[in-house]
Amino acid sequence: MKKAKQSEQHIMNRKMSRQGFLLYLPAIIIILGIVVYPMIYALQMSFTNYRPTLPKVNLVGFTNYKTILSDLKFWQSIMRSLIFTFGSLIPQIVLGLMMASLLNHPMLKLKVLFRGLAITPWLIPTVAVAMIFRWMFHDLYGIVNHIMVRSGLLLSTKAWIAQEGPAMFLLILANVWRGTPLMITMFLAGLQGIPGELYEAAEVDGANAWTRFRHVTLPLLVPVIMVSGILRFIWTFNFYDLPWVMTGGGPAEATQTAPIYAYRRAFSGYRMGEGSAITIILFFILVLFAFLYFRVRKYQDRLYK
Repeated sequence: MKKAKQSEQHIMNRKMSRQGFLLYLPAIIIILGIVVYPMIYALQMSFTNYRPTLPKVNLVGFTNYKTILSDLKFWQSIMRSLIFTFGSLIPQIVLGLMMASLLNHPMLKLKVLFRGLAITPWLIPTVAVAMIFRWMFHDLYGIVNHIMVRSGLLLSTKAWIAQEGPAMFLLILANVWRGTPLMITMFLAGLQGIPGELYEAAEVDGANAWTRFRHVTLPLLVPVIMVSGILRFIWTFNFYDLPWVMTGGGPAEATQTAPIYAYRRAFSGYRMGEGSAITIILFFILVLFAFLYFRVRKYQDRLYK
């Protein structure tokens, strides 16, 4: 009797497993078609000399990788990507933590309204954000130039985006404005998960607001900060649309990040093999950070068990 029940349970488990696989199958097919196949195709192309102008495609081994890794412009684009990424990430974490702490304050009224307003920039499409900042700092029609000239801070209008230093700064500013709401949401969820008893115990011990934040809030938020930071690093490093629409990689390649460099190498220089090699190199760089993300998540799961 017992064996019959075990056999019946085994059959039921197999049926449920088969049904679960069938439910997952459409998603698996989509992922294979959208993610896996293009990556395999790009990997294959990176070992060829494929160009639209060439009549024949030949295997060239690691020649494309050697060419890219020996190209100074590639390393310059990596450096610009790192400047753009860290320049955006650090202010997003600091501002996100400050705003989340404020929105989580028990004395704050109209919390729902302020939280809704805080998330608004994240809801705006990236292309729209790029165009907003591009027009705000336009040398002829921009509101920033208009205000600064009228207030006497500038004698005449300034072409902010046409200058190397300001262009990267404005690119970072636009990304911080759009990305901070995501950090606010992540940190706010983390703050709401901290037991109130810990703050009460700290108050009984005579801890002030700064001490409570330093010894209670911050240590418990470290895993959330790490996960959010790594995720945002991966997304920002891989950003293409905001820099491309806002500055086009200029002026004089001052904002040409690695994704823009890969695009220009492949589609402007018609060197598809070299462009594919760049994307594969960037893929492995991001895989390292993805691995770090999963390690932090594993640590976070153990911490909260």
